[in-house]
Amino acid sequence: MTEIPEHLLQRSKERRAAIGGEEAPATDTPATSEAVEAAPAETAPAVAAAAAVPEPVPVPVPVRPEVAAAMGRKKIPFWAMPVLAALPLWAYVYQATLEPAPTGELTPVEEGGLVYQSSACSGCHGAGGAGSASVPALTGVLETWPDYRDQMMWVRLGSVGWEEFADTYGATSKPVAGGMPAHAALDDEELALVVLYERVEFGGLEEDSEEYLLLLEIAEGKTTFAAAGLGELAAEAGIPEENLAAG
Repeated sequence: MTEIPEHLLQRSKERRAAIGGEEAPATDTPATSEAVEAAPAETAPAVAAAAAVPEPVPVPVPVRPEVAAAMGRKKIPFWAMPVLAALPLWAYVYQATLEPAPTGELTPVEEGGLVYQSSACSGCHGAGGAGSASVPALTGVLETWPDYRDQMMWVRLGSVGWEEFADTYGATSKPVAGGMPAHAALDDEELALVVLYERVEFGGLEEDSEEYLLLLEIAEGKTTFAAAGLGELAAEAGIPEENLAAG
């Protein structure tokens, strides 16, 4: 007959005691491996419950109205970027079209033409210097006044002032007729400019001539009428040199 191990008999007694409601007799037999393994099983539901706790869902931060409006606004199309970049250049060109075209500096002859008009010379001699029945023409100015200095003195003194020293009109045999006003208010530069204009426009004075250059020096303030001296006709008439001074 086979002998049953002691620990199996003890386990059988414990089961019968559990079924019959009786307490299992105390024993010094150490706990079996099944009892040891059963202890961790009791904590398994707690661990599973802890693992089943859901993580908190982050609450979205509300978007400010102006940011939402900017995000929803239509973007500038890519083809419009070159147009926007060219706007400053277009504005500059447009502004340039509104400004008057530069006229440049006036030539000495053109400046003399302005003096011819502002001094009322054109009112008597005409815009083209043709004169009239009572006013001599300026088309023969180089023959009437061979020396530009005599013509300058004539313009400064006028017919009345010239007649005090000479009774003929320039280098002609015509008697002086009253009516030519004195232009004592013109300074040396203005006086040289208007005489230069009349001799070039109406007399055909060439710009490379010595006379043109001398008149130009006075017109530009490089020299004075007094430094140029009296002309031949004025010197013969005995006109004082003090009349060479402006004013």
